Amino acid sequence: MRTTFFATLAAGIMIGGAVLAQNFPTGGTDGYQNDPVTGYLCVTPACDVVRLPETNCVCSKTNPAARELSETRLQCSIRENGQWVQCPVPPRYGG
Repeated sequence: MRTTFFATLAAGIMIGGAVLAQNFPTGGTDGYQNDPVTGYLCVTPACDVVRLPETNCVCSKTNPAARELSETRLQCSIRENGQWVQCPVPPRYGG
């Protein structure tokens, strides 16, 4: 299970590019959109990586094809001391 978490996290981070916690999109006029399922701000164009509101956590969808909120699953991480660690704040949806 732990290996799956880190594999999914790594895939999400690679898809999202070199996203640093300090440089997350903030919405508005920078061209980013909200995910139609969760409402969270998209980090990637496909919205398979989203930003957890009010935090510096990035969440990778483990089932990005889900179109219903009840089916959505997220694995969230934050960068601390140069390492990606599990986000201390659970997502409202899909946690």
